[in-house]
Amino acid sequence: MIAKKSRKMVLSACLILLLALLPSGALQIRAAEVIATVYGTILSGTTEDLLLLSTAQGRMEIKLDPETDASACKVLLPGREIYVAVTYGSDGYLHAAKITTGKTAENSTIDHSTSVTVTGEIGDKTTEDMLYLNTPQGEMQIKLDADTNMNGCTVLVAGKKYQVSCARGSDAWLHAVSISDASTTAVTTEVINGVSVTTVKGKVMDQTKDDLLYLSTEGGVMQIVIDSSTDTTNGRVLVPGRELTVSFYRGSDAYLHASRIVGEKEAVTQVSVNTDSQVPIVGTVDGKSNENVLYLSTSGGMMELKLDALSNMSNCMVLTRGKQILVYCAYGSDAYMHAVSIIGI
Repeated sequence: MIAKKSRKMVLSACLILLLALLPSGALQIRAAEVIATVYGTILSGTTEDLLLLSTAQGRMEIKLDPETDASACKVLLPGREIYVAVTYGSDGYLHAAKITTGKTAENSTIDHSTSVTVTGEIGDKTTEDMLYLNTPQGEMQIKLDADTNMNGCTVLVAGKKYQVSCARGSDAWLHAVSISDASTTAVTTEVINGVSVTTVKGKVMDQTKDDLLYLSTEGGVMQIVIDSSTDTTNGRVLVPGRELTVSFYRGSDAYLHASRIVGEKEAVTQVSVNTDSQVPIVGTVDGKSNENVLYLSTSGGMMELKLDALSNMSNCMVLTRGKQILVYCAYGSDAYMHAVSIIGI
């Protein structure tokens, strides 16, 4: 009995001595699965799955999981000093439960109506609260907030491309609303007419107007200007819910501008249209319209006008829901009415 009591006293003394010898703040025992919080500097070679950390006790390899809370430290660039709460994994590795920097972020009100989406690589000047993004249009500075949606990215690392949806804050800075891995999103880059453009897929949103497209994409909502240089030959109908492929570039006014809009279109059979006998009809574009058929709401009821014979659009670049237009139409050999020309009113 005395020997058993002595062993307990020895073990307790060893534990007290171990804790006393450790540097202050290097090891903090936590409740639940977290066993310690370590402080160190991020090393080169860190990836989205494995954090390499230089600490006072040596080099550590810490696994990063989808469950890792990196809301207070979203960017892992070499040279940054961070705190990491770790747990033991069944695979024998230490796993990061939470990553922090010890700094408190400032709050700012975000105007989501100014949202734009850009793609680029993280620059070396990036900090825990400021993202320097190298895009085809130049370097952008975008603030990172605690509530930035990472869309499946646990952390951001050097050398990878990301798609960032950002909006203007009350502090006049652009703030990252959501960030996603560009390799998993439907985004490509190409050159059209000598201009470098980015192409993205998405759906038309309700706020869309004649000169401004609101596009819902995997990376967030984008606002893209439609101007006289936009090629809408294959993407004229912009009603909510329609799927589009949009090529855009950043203009000198800092807005995104559509270079080309392409909508979903079904294959059509060739029919002859009697353009010698055209009928003018005034109405508004209905939300059921698509690239094949224009649903026109008129005083006499709903009309279905095929768009395969459309050869001219004036005073309007696109057709949005509720837009009032004058349509010259004619009968086709398929017994349908076909729109020949459309004039915006």
